[in-house]
This record gives sequence, C-alpha cells and structure tokens, in this order.
Amino acid sequence: MSKWVWLIIGVAIALGIVGLSIVILNPVYYYSGSLTHGYLGMMNWVYGGSGLINNQGYYGYSYGIYSIKQALNMVSAIPPYAHVYPSNNTIVFSGSSINLVVVAMMGDDAAKMFNTTPPSYAHGDVFIIYGLINPTIVVPSGSVMHILFINLDDDMYHNFVVTVAPPPYPYNVMPYVAMSGGMGPQMMLNMRWLPPANYHSGYAYGYEYTIAINEPGIYWYICTYPGHASNGMYGELVVR
Repeated sequence: MSKWVWLIIGVAIALGIVGLSIVILNPVYYYSGSLTHGYLGMMNWVYGGSGLINNQGYYGYSYGIYSIKQALNMVSAIPPYAHVYPSNNTIVFSGSSINLVVVAMMGDDAAKMFNTTPPSYAHGDVFIIYGLINPTIVVPSGSVMHILFINLDDDMYHNFVVTVAPPPYPYNVMPYVAMSGGMGPQMMLNMRWLPPANYHSGYAYGYEYTIAINEPGIYWYICTYPGHASNGMYGELVVR
C-alpha cells in the first residue's frame, strides 16, 4: 500500500485510541445535538434540538427570557411528585420524569421572599428550588430531569451545573470541576453565566436542558462563577 493509505490508517487508529480513552477515563459524558437513545457512563446530556433519552422524548438545551413574576410562580408551584421537607431542607422526587425549576438570587432576598433560612454554609448568593434554599435533592436512579434555571439576581451572573466534584470548592471552581471528570467541553461551552435580571422591565434570563442520571451516588449542583460555589452556592443531589 502507498504511504498515504498507511497515513490514513494511522490517523484512524490514533483517533480511535483517543476516543476509547475518553470513554474509559471520564465517568460523565456530554452530548451536543440530538441523542436518539442510550446510556453511557453516569449522565447523558442533550443540547440543542430534541431527542430521546432512555426511549423518552425531551427538548435539549435552549435559552429563553422569562417574566420575573412567571419565574417566581413556577419555582413556588410544587409538583405532585415532589415531597418537600423544610425541617431538613430536602426535596424527595418520585417517578422517572422530573421537572426541576431553579432560580438564583441573593441569600437575604431569598430568605425574606420564601420565608426560609439558608444552610449554614451559604454566605452569599443561593439557589431556590420549590421554596427551599440550596436543598438536598433526592431522585430515583434512571430519572430524566428537565431542568429550568432562571437568574433572578439583580446584580450578579449565575449558572446551574450538575457535577460529581464535591465541596469544598476553590474560588475558581471550573478547573477543579473539569479535572474531576464532572464537566465536559460542551458543558462548559453551553452552561455560560446568565446576566442579572432586569427588575425595572420585569424579565430575567434562563435556560433549559435535560439530564438523565442512571448511576446511584452523590452528585452536586453548583454555580461556577468565580467565588460563588466557594461561598456556598451549591447543594447535594442524591441518586438512589
């Protein structure tokens, strides 16, 4: 065979080895575009368009603008499959299809608005999920979670990322999360920080994405803006 044929074969083999290394070494996998079916590793992510996860159809990653009133109504409307326990700041979900509405805001504002207390480790901005601040979320393994995240903070950027990297978090959390195998390049590209809400005009920025967690264990949801996770903007996600 010619040297060009051998060159093509060599490149194909090298790419195959790189791909196999990623599958073996990285326990969390991310997908762009449409996903037709299946499960790899611990999490499946879908961005853009629509697709199927575990034979169920969901929309992928998308941005949107929401009215602040609409966002507050949605994050306060507890779905029938969510069991909220304020005494231990926990929400237990049942079923395999879960809608999770999350908003971000300053901890003092959240405490006053939702008449609840932030966890002792939270010293700044926080997440609010169905009336609780940074709650522990418990879901069955194999659940498909459709997440809607809206930034209701009036002066700070935020995002909402699920990761396997545990606290404590450094000030610049993204390299730490990336090295843990808990964030892929597509995740970092899409989960950008949302700008502050415009309370004068009554609207806020948000995004939606779908995640399937098939492996039982402890995960975490965090904001990756520098200093936010290290200041307590995170919560526990238990998959059982």
